[in-house]
Amino acid sequence: MLNIQLTGDSILTRFEGNEDEPMINKCLKNKLGPAVRLTNTAISGNNTFDMLTRIEKDILSVPTSNLIFILIGTNDLALHKQVSLSQFKENLRQIIEKLLTKYPAHHIFLISPPPVDESKQKYRKNVLIFEYVSIMKEVAENFSCYFIDLYQTFFEIGHLPTLMKGIRDDGLHFGIIGYQILAEQIVAALNEEKFLNPL
Repeated sequence: MLNIQLTGDSILTRFEGNEDEPMINKCLKNKLGPAVRLTNTAISGNNTFDMLTRIEKDILSVPTSNLIFILIGTNDLALHKQVSLSQFKENLRQIIEKLLTKYPAHHIFLISPPPVDESKQKYRKNVLIFEYVSIMKEVAENFSCYFIDLYQTFFEIGHLPTLMKGIRDDGLHFGIIGYQILAEQIVAALNEEKFLNPL
């Protein structure tokens, strides 16, 4: 059985109308079935500083997980509480180094922040998000971790005003369509890295 930990910020914690668990958990369970156990340690509002503060107690301490997916950066790049690009890069480097004490590099999956609907989101701009995504990709490559470019995937699909519309309708927290896409990207990564048995 695969034991997967999901961690990061509010994008991974939102129930988005689901009653008993985060929507990303539900979408992944629908796609992966009972052969996978999920643990979600994401916390709304977290940035990379927050993750570093709690990584030992909350993330590395999960005894069963053997793969980890991290979606972080959305709050680092927010204009009203921005973490500089250089500090973001350093924080990511420290996070990965700590994770490598438990996980092999190819068991660590970094997920980029998504784009936003700029007509509704005043604290985040897509040109700025791209800069942070580029740093995340560089760090993942430097450590030979897997990188899921959710930003690019959403842009390729297009129709951001529709894609980024969730219950909060703030241009950032997407709804069920976005979670289905994110789950598909996670499953594709697991398949590419041969963690799932071929059908």
